[in-house]
Amino acid sequence: MRSQIQGAIKLPSILCGTIITTFVIELLLPGNFIWLGIRPRTLNGLPGIFFSPFLHANLKHLGSNILPLFVMACMVSALDAKRFLSTTMLLVFIAGMFTWIFSPSGVVIGASGLVFAYWSFLIANGISTKNWKSLLFALLTILLFGALLFSLFRFQAGVSWVGHVGGVIAGLIVAQFKR
Repeated sequence: MRSQIQGAIKLPSILCGTIITTFVIELLLPGNFIWLGIRPRTLNGLPGIFFSPFLHANLKHLGSNILPLFVMACMVSALDAKRFLSTTMLLVFIAGMFTWIFSPSGVVIGASGLVFAYWSFLIANGISTKNWKSLLFALLTILLFGALLFSLFRFQAGVSWVGHVGGVIAGLIVAQFKR
């Protein structure tokens, strides 16, 4: 049991540690890494699909993403640690492509697309697979992070609503393939 818990936490810890380390490096270096974000409908913006989850505008932005990201990443990893990386990459890719195609002009950064992708993946997976662990994680996701649903209906300047919706769509799609 202990090794299962350690296995479920290992890759999410590396993911979140890399995001935090990237933020600290960006603070210490002159300039910023925003140019590595998603720039919608430009060829130069395509690499941002994979880089944007590691980039955050400020400490508040990072703080609003890192805890839900870590908790839900641990749940996704606990469901299938061997496929955690491929699941995460697929979620990032689908959410990022949605953002790249549909977002208005500008640059999109942050892990919130992945947060919303994990959120919808965990809920949809729990409903569709109906095993006890998936159902428990779906219930925990709703109890702990149910308020994310309301943020889908709130439009704020500087917040990528398209990235959030793209994450939800990505999670729903991937949950159907992971049955």
